[in-house]
Amino acid sequence: MSRILRKFFLSIICPSALVSITQQSLLVVLPLYVLAIGGSWAESAMIIAIKGIGMMLADLPAGLLIARFGDKKVMLCAAFTSACSILLLSLFPHLAIVSSAALLLGFAHATWLVARISFVTEVTQPHERGRVMSFSAGTIRLGNVIGPAMAGVLIASAGYQVTLSVFALISACVLIFVIYAVPMMPPRAHDSHKLGALKDALVDNRKVFYTAGIASISLMLVRSSRALLLPLTGAALMLDESSIGIAISVGAIIDTLLFYPAGSLMDRIGRKPIIVTSLVLLGAGLMLLPLATGFWSLVIFAGLLGLANGVSAGVIMTVGADLAPSVNRGGFIGIWRLLSDVGSTSGPIIIGLVVKLAGLAAASYSIGFLGLLGAVYTIKAVAETKEKNQ
Repeated sequence: MSRILRKFFLSIICPSALVSITQQSLLVVLPLYVLAIGGSWAESAMIIAIKGIGMMLADLPAGLLIARFGDKKVMLCAAFTSACSILLLSLFPHLAIVSSAALLLGFAHATWLVARISFVTEVTQPHERGRVMSFSAGTIRLGNVIGPAMAGVLIASAGYQVTLSVFALISACVLIFVIYAVPMMPPRAHDSHKLGALKDALVDNRKVFYTAGIASISLMLVRSSRALLLPLTGAALMLDESSIGIAISVGAIIDTLLFYPAGSLMDRIGRKPIIVTSLVLLGAGLMLLPLATGFWSLVIFAGLLGLANGVSAGVIMTVGADLAPSVNRGGFIGIWRLLSDVGSTSGPIIIGLVVKLAGLAAASYSIGFLGLLGAVYTIKAVAETKEKNQ
């Protein structure tokens, strides 16, 4: 643990933590911000979906950009775009501008994630990859603890504009770590930045995408739905922003404490059992969420969902790194991230539609059922990837 921490602390762990603090705070701030500026419940749910659409639009171009410019330059561009987008949110509190900024935020975040997976794949060995990815995911979960609570306190004390400005500054700090800690490596010789490389990567890895890729979609769908359903449930219970942020942070603390055990288990027993366990627990937890009646019950369910999510810390990134080929790696990772973002975006879209038609409780039941269905598919169709590169 200490060796991995020393080796990757400045280049991977610190910037990942700052990105996570910003991104996880936005999952709380954006839907509540839309309500504060006069948006509807459906529009509040859809703003996260718009951010997800931006992520999907970026995944494939990001893979080509990595092949053309290398990981570090793409990380720098993503961090700069994210900071500017959040600043735009704070300066122009209008629904059309917020929607545009959310789309741009999604584009920047997806580009960052593709570049980070590519970089970690390049600098890690297979036998340590699960722990490195889970460490990275652990810093993300640390952001889950800090981000929502920090957002709730800042909103209550200083308002939305100041809150967004603070997170824009945090996002800008990522640039410092990337500039000074991430080595400048030339683009990989086997990667092509032409559009044909995406087609080749898709054809050559099609079996991977319709097996492990569908499992990735399922897990990301329930994860993103958890992140949205918790604040919406809190709002439906008439809780204030600080209480909602605290409840979500309690779940995030539990989530964060599991990151290293999750990585160790991935390197010992494999990736597939982790995916199945997380899907079952998340699906069941979301189906129980409508039973919440106040602050303390929301805290309990947030904790249960934090446990469910924590057991799978870093598993999607690890599986993607396991399966990434030496030829057209950028294209493969771009497609892999696209599948993950299809899942992340589908959850809020489904929630928005079901909330409009049948209410918030029906949305929780629907997403929970899809999580259980994904677990069954993973058991039947997905092969273990732990030994692939060893």
